[in-house]
Amino acid sequence: MSQRMLAAEFWDNANLDAWEIPFGLWIEEIVFWLTTHIKGFLDAVKWPVDQLLALIIDNLLQDWLPWPVVLLLFFLLGVATRNILVGLGSAAGLLICGLLGNEYWDLTMETLGMIIVAVLICTVIGIPLGILAARIDAFWNRLRPVLDGMQVIHPFVYLLPIIFLFGVRRTPGVLATLVFALPPIVRLTNLGIRQVPSDVVEAARAFGATETRILREVQMPLARPAIMAGLNQTLLLSLSMVGIVAIIAGGGLGKPILTALNTADIPVGASAGAGLYFVGVLLDRISQPEDTDDRRSLFARIRSAWSTRTDPAVPALPGMQAESETLAETAAPAAPQLTTSQRIGAAAALTGGLIAAFSVLLTWGNDAGLLSAYARFDDIDLPGGHSGLDATGGSWFGIVFGLLALVVAFGGASALWHPRSRGKLLCGADAHLASGLVLASLAAAYLTVSPRADTYSHGTGVWLGLLGALTVLGGGVGAALRARSVDEPARAGPRELAGMIGLTLFLGLAGASGSWLLDQRSDAAQIAAELAAEAEGADQGGLAAEVLAEALAETRRVVIRGLASEGPGIGYIILALTLAAMAATLGRLARGPTVQRYLGVVVFGLGCAIAAVSAAWIASYVRLAVPAFSPGASAFLAVIGGLIVAARGWRASHPA
Repeated sequence: MSQRMLAAEFWDNANLDAWEIPFGLWIEEIVFWLTTHIKGFLDAVKWPVDQLLALIIDNLLQDWLPWPVVLLLFFLLGVATRNILVGLGSAAGLLICGLLGNEYWDLTMETLGMIIVAVLICTVIGIPLGILAARIDAFWNRLRPVLDGMQVIHPFVYLLPIIFLFGVRRTPGVLATLVFALPPIVRLTNLGIRQVPSDVVEAARAFGATETRILREVQMPLARPAIMAGLNQTLLLSLSMVGIVAIIAGGGLGKPILTALNTADIPVGASAGAGLYFVGVLLDRISQPEDTDDRRSLFARIRSAWSTRTDPAVPALPGMQAESETLAETAAPAAPQLTTSQRIGAAAALTGGLIAAFSVLLTWGNDAGLLSAYARFDDIDLPGGHSGLDATGGSWFGIVFGLLALVVAFGGASALWHPRSRGKLLCGADAHLASGLVLASLAAAYLTVSPRADTYSHGTGVWLGLLGALTVLGGGVGAALRARSVDEPARAGPRELAGMIGLTLFLGLAGASGSWLLDQRSDAAQIAAELAAEAEGADQGGLAAEVLAEALAETRRVVIRGLASEGPGIGYIILALTLAAMAATLGRLARGPTVQRYLGVVVFGLGCAIAAVSAAWIASYVRLAVPAFSPGASAFLAVIGGLIVAARGWRASHPA
């Protein structure tokens, strides 16, 4: 009966609340830290936007320039950018906004000023980013996921952090508009430069033009239609944010629309909607790209440019395919065979992986919960042994350790019995080394985490697991040092070193010294009992009463940091792994390709270890499901940093 009840509770959807990932608390911690420690930087970001808004809206459009002058300026702007018809239409649209009433004229000017500032900043930032993305493929590969996130995430999601960091009113609204409206101009600038015919660029180089001159006089003029299309899309996206910005008191025509929605005021909503319509039409007409002989739509031209962004492939001649297949069959290499060093590494992976996997089933902790003692008071003194799979033993440290051990053992077995697969998942000597580093780091992390209870002691499973990890590590190191690779890895350059230095500072500051545990429980009786027990033999009555009064008067919010003496000491592990990855990156300045490749594998393994240790830490406390007790934001940041380090090491050890 009890098993059925437990099964019913497990399948209940409400049971998901027991394993809640505290993502919101992590973001709250990050925002509080930013507002406390980098307030000067936030003010420096906000200051130029404040000045531009004050200059364009308060001084020019609303105070200094009367309405006929504003109409004349927009007429001239329409004529200069398009034609006289667009100029007349722009002036007429603004005139209608003014005839709606003096209040709507001021709101229209405020809306135009906010859009002008947002588009101006987007242009200053977006066009250089697009040029860099078009000229440097590696930069574009890193920038594209960021742009995808900026476009996919709803504005309400990043509107909240902007409010917490910069407050409300129109300046934070413009900053939120920048996030939403920046991607189109970056993407289309990059696309416009990439679609410039390569023969034109090569001809300019043949005549001795410098790269700067080619960009200024060849690529930018030919990419102008795409850049103008990006500017047009940025304008329209900025306009679409007017209603959202009004929620944070941003002002403009979004303010009466929001008021009309809340009060069901049809006249106010209709007038503000008409003003937004005319503003949108005039901005769209002014910013549209010039007419060309190509009558196709923008998307058709973009699709055509993207499909021909590289030189077309040489068409295959009759009989060429058959001849190439014959040559491929003749030149097909023989079945690969493992060298002696590779066999040693594979055997070490198989043996050590099996030992490490078996160790998880043994006792990892005695007489207390190693990790659970921080979250549950009852686990401070918990008689008996606990395996690596138990919540009171290794928890997710043991689970991750065992899973990785099985993967490494499978890789070693595959390399021994199926040499053809040694280049696949975790079957090469380099991957054995990386897996060995991960496993050894996990074991070291678990060994150095200090228990809260004095009665705790490590079990035999920890030491056996460490032995298995060291076996894998030793075999992998020996195989990697003797291996000879035909691939020539690229040496570490200034950009890679600068990126690794930034990652080291990030992990050292956020991962090692930040918060790893957040205790928001209010347990006055437990506090009183603990301190009264420490004062045994003294005047316990007065002490207990005083402690109990203090405990009842305040709510506990205890933050345990990675380097704190009363904490688990996990920050030292993250810091040590990060510094080791930094040292390996500096070592890649060596000229020997074998050493460079080996150090790239080391960086990959260390990054995996950082991410795995932090993820196991988070999962362990989510598994305990103690209310008002959660892992801190530093564990989340360390996972992200570890994955970035691992990605850098993978690129360094697996050259294209």
